Amino acid sequence: MSQTRECRMYLMWRALKRSRSFQYEYYRKGWVDGPLMQVARRFKVPIRVVRDAIDAQRGSAA
Repeated sequence: MSQTRECRMYLMWRALKRSRSFQYEYYRKGWVDGPLMQVARRFKVPIRVVRDAIDAQRGSAA
């Protein structure tokens, strides 16, 4: 079963949010970008595209 690009973006964002406890100190000091920015850089798209993909996945899951 292949995953769509939006689904992969959502899953990566969710994994980054869950691992936030390990990265919190770096994030607070500004050494690490937030989860949205990390996903946007990985997929080479603007943040608004990532936000739209996350909203779409949340809407379809609910």
